[in-house]
This record gives sequence, structure tokens and C-alpha cells, in this order.
Amino acid sequence: MRVRRRQINKWFRRAAVVVYVTVSLTVILGMAALAIDVGMMYTARAELQRAADAAALAAAAELVNADPDEMETLAIQAANDYAQRNPVLGAPAGLDSEDDVEFGKAVHNADTDRFEFQPGGQPTDAVRVTVRRPAGGAGPIRFAFAGLFGHTTKNMQARAAAVLVPRDIAVVIDLSASMNDDSELRHYKAYQGELGDWRDGIQVNLRDVWCALDGPEPDRPYIPGGETETQYAGDTGPPIGAMSEWGNEVVPESYDPTCDPGLWRIPKYSDCTEAAVQTQLATRGYSAAEISALVGCGQDGSYSNQWRNRTAVSLGMANWHSGKSGGWDPDGGDGNNTVGDSEITWEPKPPFRESWSWTSYLDYVKSTSTRLYGINHDFRYRYGLKTFTNWLLEQQPRYSQTNNLWQTPQQPLRAVKDAVQAMTDVIVSLDSLDFVSLEIFAQTVHHEVDLSDDYQAVPDRLYDMQAGHYDNTTNLGGGIAQAIIELTSPRARPPAAKLIVLMSDGKPNINEEGGYLGEGDAGAEQYCLDQAQEAADQGMRIYTISVGYDVDQELMAEIAAVGRGQHFHAEGTPDEYSDQLEAIFRTLGGKRPVQLIE
Repeated sequence: MRVRRRQINKWFRRAAVVVYVTVSLTVILGMAALAIDVGMMYTARAELQRAADAAALAAAAELVNADPDEMETLAIQAANDYAQRNPVLGAPAGLDSEDDVEFGKAVHNADTDRFEFQPGGQPTDAVRVTVRRPAGGAGPIRFAFAGLFGHTTKNMQARAAAVLVPRDIAVVIDLSASMNDDSELRHYKAYQGELGDWRDGIQVNLRDVWCALDGPEPDRPYIPGGETETQYAGDTGPPIGAMSEWGNEVVPESYDPTCDPGLWRIPKYSDCTEAAVQTQLATRGYSAAEISALVGCGQDGSYSNQWRNRTAVSLGMANWHSGKSGGWDPDGGDGNNTVGDSEITWEPKPPFRESWSWTSYLDYVKSTSTRLYGINHDFRYRYGLKTFTNWLLEQQPRYSQTNNLWQTPQQPLRAVKDAVQAMTDVIVSLDSLDFVSLEIFAQTVHHEVDLSDDYQAVPDRLYDMQAGHYDNTTNLGGGIAQAIIELTSPRARPPAAKLIVLMSDGKPNINEEGGYLGEGDAGAEQYCLDQAQEAADQGMRIYTISVGYDVDQELMAEIAAVGRGQHFHAEGTPDEYSDQLEAIFRTLGGKRPVQLIE
């Protein structure tokens, strides 16, 4: 009996274990099913969010690139496309309708120092996208085991908002004296570059510079062209002494200074044979005897200032009180052929700053150490409006020397000015939250316009400046350093993207201590790259623009690479690189980064 009872108890215990196992297994399988389905939901939610993020970023990118009339259509298409490119549990998601793409504006929250999405705000610079399953043709999320509990599917969605990030932009412009080089005569013909390649001559616009010396300032934008094609074609600039005829057009490769009636050759130790010189002297009242002494070289070797004085009188920069009978002033000097210092009176200089002397121009054209002489020896001793205007650009470019060169179309600076205006117009048209500042550099660096949304202040100030405005050399590294200072100043906004737009010929010659090292010096170049790295380390991006032939594109490209940006280059004749620069700066004006804000 006891044995049987033990067997029965043993059987009951086994039966109970089976029941317990069966019940536990059901619970375990249910929990496993729940874990699998919950895990699948978390995976689906993460993948939906990834799809929503991608769709929002793609849609926001269309806000700056698309035509305004097509912007919303293209943004919706981009959102749907990128939503479907990012599968959820192996099947495409999508948008239920166009209502899943909301357009609005980024608004800065001062409390959180973040940008937030405001539906319907204008102008449109932000977009919010809702990505869904069942949208996209794959249907809702299907559970693996939850159907046991009466739940077979679930509709899921995710939302993301992206914005065209407002920017703090430091515009950094090279105002060294080389920024008027393309207007100078030294570029009038084809020349052989350092690598032996022959390049087409630059379309020198020296006549336009001369015409604008007494106004008007060039149109905005200034349209370059031949001497008979620009806005100054029917204009004449100020007479310089007795020089009032421009002469032949400066045409690349075919221009010959020896055949130009606008240039008078008055050599030292040789007689002047220019009929125009003798004619204008006679018109001014000089006698035949005085004219003979003025155009003759007989006294050049006996009196040190004879050539300089007689040349100044011949050019109408001075008058000679010779004392000769029947002459311009018979009661003046001693009546001989020497044009003494005490016998001449200097004419007032043209109506711009008089920090230079007439004699410095005379000596410039006489010199054999100038760039003008270097490009063509025949310019030596040839005086006229061309060589005078060229002298101002090459030797007297600063505002303290010639204070109205800012109102002339010096190239390539004028093209840069118009390009900055074009960039400003793009930024204004976007009606964004961008801030812009102006920094300039030559030997010294200068902060010109505070970082703010007063966009027009930047081109307006730049239009009032000239090549070599403060000084002449090229402290490119200092220009980048000044941009960093402004972009980290209290005027900068922490959530804004930081951009440096740097324009230069890329030939630095100043080191970190401000010392002149010479063009192409490794120390000056390293200073630029060090500052570019500093900008990159602080989250800034550098876009570099080089213009003209005589530039170091390699260095400018390297600065952009270190600064995580992009290098652009424009070259050719002024009308060609003017168009290129405007296109570049328009691109930069609209080159707004896209960022998720929720």
C-alpha cells in the first residue's frame, strides 16, 4: 500500500511539473514574443527617425537651391525620395500627403540659445517632415507574435525639422597695392609667365581710371570693356598740366608707346622733337627763343635741375619766368637758356590730395627701375595721361597719397567690390538671420564693419576704399586672424555657422610679428596656414577666392583645405573675371549649411 501511495504521489508530482512547465513556457514564450516585438518597434522607431532626419535635411537643402516658385514642390519631392531611400525594417517608409512636409522659419530662442521651428513663418528657411509607416506602400509595422494577444500591426511615425543655418560671415578683403595691378600698363601685352607659358594680355582699363579721377564713380556694377565700349567712352578725365589728349587705345600685344600721340618724349641729354609740345608752348605764350631752350638739351649737362625744370614747363606743370625779350615773362629771370629753380613757379596739382610733387612723376617716367620700364623700355621719358595715371596706381596708391582712387575702376579691386555687392544682394534676398562683417588687410589689418545684419554697410564701406588704402604689402595671415577675432567677439552668435570669405592674390609677405619677409617666403605662408588651422579648430569654415593672373592658387587652395572650405579662382580680362567673381560670390551668398534642429 505504501509503495502504491508513493507511486501515486510521484505521478502527481510529475503531472504538476508538466502543468508548471506548460504554464511557464506559455509565459516565457509570451515574454519572448513581447521582447522580439518591442525590440522590433524600437528598431523601427530608430529607422523611422533616420528616414525623417534624411528627408528633412534633403527638403531643407532645396530651400536655397530651388527656384522660389518651385521650392515647395521640389522640397516635398526630395523629402519623399529620401524617406523611401531609408527603409524601415527592410521596407520603404514615406509621406501620407503633402501635409507631412511643413514649411516655416527658424526662430532664435534666447533662453536656450537654439533655433526652433516656427510653422508658417516667413521667409521660409526651415522645414519639418513626418515620415510614416504605413505610408510608402509597405503598410504598417507587422508584429511577429503580438497577434497572439490581438495586436497584429501598428502605425508608426517620426518627425524631424531642419533649418538653413544662419551664418556669421567675416568678409576678408586684400587691400594691398597689388589690387590695382590689372589696370596698370605693365599688363598691357602678352607676357611670359614663370613656367614659360605665354598668356593673353589683360584688357587694361587705364583710360577709365583716368576719366574717373574727377568723377563720376563707376556704375554698380562697373562693366569692363574696350576704351570705346564702357560708360566712360564719351568722357574725358582731368587735364594734367598741359596734357589733355589720351592718345591711342591700349590694345593687348599691338599697342606701341612710340606711336602714341598721347605720350610726349622729352629725354635728358637729347632734344625733344614732339611737335605737340612746341605747339602747346606757343599757345601758352612762350616765344620761339624760350621754346628752343625748353625743348633743347644744351644746358642739361651744366645745370643739375635743367632737364627736370624744362620738362615740367614743357608739360604745363610749371611756368618759366625767363626774362627773355618778348617771352612769357620778360621781366622775370636773367634771360639766358638755363631754367633755374628761382625762375619757375609750379602750377597747382590736380584737385586730389597733394602729398606728392610734380617732380616725383617726372623722375618716375625717367627711371629704369620701375615696373613700367620693365614691361617696355620705350615708356622711358614718355609723358602723358597714361604714364601719369599709371604712376598714381603704382607709386601713389594710398588714400593718404591720392585720395580719390577709390572712385575709379581699379582692377581687380573694382570687380571684387561689385562681387561683394552681388553676395550681399543674395543674402538680402534670402531675408535670413545672417550677420556679416568686413575685415581688410594689407601690411596692417583693420576691422571695418561690425558683424551685424546691416548687410549694405559692408559693400558701401568697401566701395569707399582703394588698393593700398592704408599700406601696400600683404599680411594675409593677419587678415584671417582678424576674422577669427570678429567671429569670436560678443557680436557673434554661438548657434550660427561661422564662415570666412577670404579674397586675395595669395602672395603673403608679412609674418606673425608684422615683419616684412618678401614675396613667397615660407614663414609668411606658414603664418597663413597656422591661422587657417586655428579657424578650423574653432569650427569655422574658410572659402578662398583668388583673382587675376599673378596669384598663388596653390596656397589659396591649401588655406581653403585646412579651413574645411573651398577655393575659387577667376581670371582673364576684367570683363571675364568680373562675371566669374560675381558668380562665385553669389554662390557663397547662398551657400548656407543645413542642420537638424529637432
